[in-house]
Amino acid sequence: MTASFKNRRTLIFGAGFFSFCMFAVTSFGAPINVYGQVPGKVRSLDVEFVPEPGCPVAVTNGRAELDLDPFDVPIDARIYIDYKNISQRAISAVKFRLRFTDPEMKDRGTWHAPDMELLAPGATGTEKWKHEKIDPRATALKVRILQVKYQDNSNWMSVKMSELASPGPGATSGGAGGPMPSQQQPQSNSIIPDLPQQQAPAANADPQGNGGSQSAPANQDPFSLGR
Repeated sequence: MTASFKNRRTLIFGAGFFSFCMFAVTSFGAPINVYGQVPGKVRSLDVEFVPEPGCPVAVTNGRAELDLDPFDVPIDARIYIDYKNISQRAISAVKFRLRFTDPEMKDRGTWHAPDMELLAPGATGTEKWKHEKIDPRATALKVRILQVKYQDNSNWMSVKMSELASPGPGATSGGAGGPMPSQQQPQSNSIIPDLPQQQAPAANADPQGNGGSQSAPANQDPFSLGR
């Protein structure tokens, strides 16, 4: 066997080995798409604000989206709410009631979300939440203002607060408890713990340059009912 033939065979073997290594690196070393890397599916819910006479806060815009797994089962819900102080007094906290409903308007999950943000008359606030364990039958979201705390520590309450004060059968679906007139409770009888008074900022003011939100941490709730 001549030297040139040996060199040629060695060169061919080396080229083949190099090609195999490149194939192994590009094939076996490539990232594998798993559940967490699959682009998520999103389904929007209809959002309805339920107004109430005398309520000092109005929801001006709402959006709710469900994150779905590959089998179209809801993983969680992302909810975005814009609201406005339509009263003539500064407010320091708002409690929202959020309810998922199905096409037959049945309750498919109700929860409460407080937001601590000091708003002058006419000012607007923004809040967002992420909620897990969503009933797959949910197709819409209803938003109601359940409770409002003014800067002077008095408060406005929805008629639905009677369902929390005197729970009974069907209370979570809005069918129990007689109506309780909306009223401002004296400070000594307030069911909401008093908060230190603060100076209300001008409408839409942003003293911190981050949108003006002063939302309470998850472990703080200015309201004593609704959990």
